[in-house]
Formats: sequence, C-alpha cells, structure tokens
Amino acid sequence: MALASRRPQRRRRRWLLLALLITLIVLAVNAAVSSRSASPAARQASLAYLDSVRPLVDRSNQQGADLTDLRNQAVGLGRDGIDRRLDRVARNAEELLREGRQLRPHPSQRDAHDLFIATLAIRAKAAGGMQQALRDALGTEPAGDAVTELVTTGRTIAAADQSYSLFVAALRPTPGATALPPSQWAADQESWTQPMLATFVASLRSSAALSPVHDVSVVLVSMEPTAVGMEGPVSVLPQAKNLRLQIVVADIGNEGEHHVAVTATVTPASIGPSDTARDWVDLAPGQRRTIVLGTLRPVVATASTLTVRIEPVAGETNGADNEKTQSFVMR
Repeated sequence: MALASRRPQRRRRRWLLLALLITLIVLAVNAAVSSRSASPAARQASLAYLDSVRPLVDRSNQQGADLTDLRNQAVGLGRDGIDRRLDRVARNAEELLREGRQLRPHPSQRDAHDLFIATLAIRAKAAGGMQQALRDALGTEPAGDAVTELVTTGRTIAAADQSYSLFVAALRPTPGATALPPSQWAADQESWTQPMLATFVASLRSSAALSPVHDVSVVLVSMEPTAVGMEGPVSVLPQAKNLRLQIVVADIGNEGEHHVAVTATVTPASIGPSDTARDWVDLAPGQRRTIVLGTLRPVVATASTLTVRIEPVAGETNGADNEKTQSFVMR
C-alpha cells in the first residue's frame, strides 16, 4: 500500500519538472526571438536619430560661418548692418535649439543627445552675447567692457565646440551610419584672445567716427623658437642661430595706411650692440596683417631685449600701442 502511494507522487514530480523545463525553454526561445527582432528595430531608431541630427549640425555650422564672416566684415558693415546680421544669427540659433529639443533619440543615445542639446544651447547663448558685446563696442561705454564681453563670448563658443566633440564621442557605433560632420565655431582660437579683440573693438569704434582716424598698432609678437619657461618676466628660449618673429599689426583707424615700417630690434646681438630687421606693410581700415622677420641674431646665454615697433603714421595721435618690448634669454 505504501509503495503504491509513492508512485503517483513520483509521477507528479516528474510532470512538474517536465512542465518547468518546457516553460524555461519557451521563455528562452521567446527571449531570443525578441532579441533578434529588437536589434534591427534599435538600429533603425539609431539611424533615424542620426539622420535627424545631421541637417541640424549642417545648419549650426552655417551659423558659425555667418558669425565669423560678420566679424571679419564688421568694420565695413556699420551699426545697422551688424545688428541685422547678428539678429538673424541669434534667431536662427534659438530656432535650431527648439528643433533639437523635439528630437527623440533611441534610449542608448539619450546621454549623447543631452550633450548635443547643450551644444545648441551654448551656441544660442554665445550668439546673444556677441550681439550685446558688439552693441556695447559701438556705444559710449569704456572699450574695455566690450572687450571683456567678447572674450567671454569666445570662451562660451569654445565650450560649445568641446560639448559637440563630447557628443560625437558619446554616440555608440551604429552599423551603416555615416559619421557626423565636425562642428567648430571657433576654429581660430587666437582671434578670440584679448589683444586681438581689443584691436577689433578699436577698429569698430574708429569706423563709426565721422572724422578721419589714423591709428596703427602692434597686436601680437610670437617668437621662434618658442619659450620653454619663464624666469620672472624673462622668457627662456632654447638656443638657435636666428630669432624668427611673427608680428601681427593692424590698422585700427578708419583710413587706409600705405608703406608703414615695422621694425624689430634685438639688444645685444651676436654681431654688435644690436641687430635690426625691417619690413613695410599696407593696411586697409580694420585690417590685420602678419609679418615674418627671421634674421635677428641674439647673444646666447645673455639677457636680451626684443623691441617691435610700427612707425606712427601721419595724423596718428595715439602711439601707446605702436610698440611692444619683451625680455628673453637663449640657453
């Protein structure tokens, strides 16, 4: 009797184990089928998102090009022309941001998408900042305030460029996807430095003046070989036979200047008390030019002074920015 009662219990256990095994097999098959069916769907969603992003990137690149062109042409555009073009760039940047926020990325792309939206938002802010800064540059407030605003705008643009790079890096590879185009509003970082922007603002203000303004300036001086360190105010350069210079000069007045002498002098020099190199340049109102001088011969292991000067032009009343001096030593 006891043996007979055990046999039905064993049969029930076997049936339960068999049912459990069948259930697990069915679940595994369903998961595999679901995975295979979801993979193409996820790929298509990712590709659709990238296809939606690409035209927005192209439009943002065009806005950056418009901003660069506006800055290059600002001296000749005048207040009204600058306002109109900057207003268009600012409106387009805000519109692009709204469109970007309407995109629906695949869940795997959400973190990257947040970086893309950050890029568009920062660029919209930069366009608005540029608009206000140029209005101030053409106003009556101290020029230094406008220069500071423009420096801040340049840093904002650089932050947006970095955000876009992070966005591209955060995207997971999608088979069959075409790479997104690069996007950089501040390709020329040097043009957003304080000396360059101070020259730009001075040129803008001169262009708005009714009377003739004659004013030239030494904006930047770069030495080659480049400095490898500093000893107080003295730049330490590696030894070289010649000192090569790149000198950026500008016409920040509203009149063209012709055959203006640019002179660089090193004291002392290996050939005597000093060595001088000179070139001449023509400048249109608001124009910057880079002059290369490469024949200066300093004394090695001796503290030296480099003096770069653009000769004052007829009618110039502000000569404070016509000369730059720098101390260095080669060792």
